[in-house]
Amino acid sequence: SKQYSRWNVFKVLWYPYRSFFKHRSRWSHGLVFGTLLRIVYFMGVLTLAAFVTVFALACYFEGSLPNLQEFAETWRTIGEFTRTNLGDGFLMALFTGMWAGAASHTFTDMAGSYIKTGRVTNFL
Repeated sequence: SKQYSRWNVFKVLWYPYRSFFKHRSRWSHGLVFGTLLRIVYFMGVLTLAAFVTVFALACYFEGSLPNLQEFAETWRTIGEFTRTNLGDGFLMALFTGMWAGAASHTFTDMAGSYIKTGRVTNFL
């Protein structure tokens, strides 16, 4: 898809998600879990990428690896920085905006499918 191609070299980050979840499934396009699942997945990928980067740097410079507590503290610091500089409601507003975009995509897909199959009366 065009959207997948826009990620260029980083599209490899979405390949496991794309392989695991069928397009238009309740998990990828579900109004309740779709956006939340993508956020959790992407945060996990970011954490894994950060860990691999830190591991590579530690091996290269012969340093020590941070433990899990230090990684958790880093995420906590990022959260505090976000709340302090962007406001307490920023993360909720960000999630709501992402959810609204995903919901409009889901409704558009549903409407297109019903129109293409001639089941418009079922949709309305």
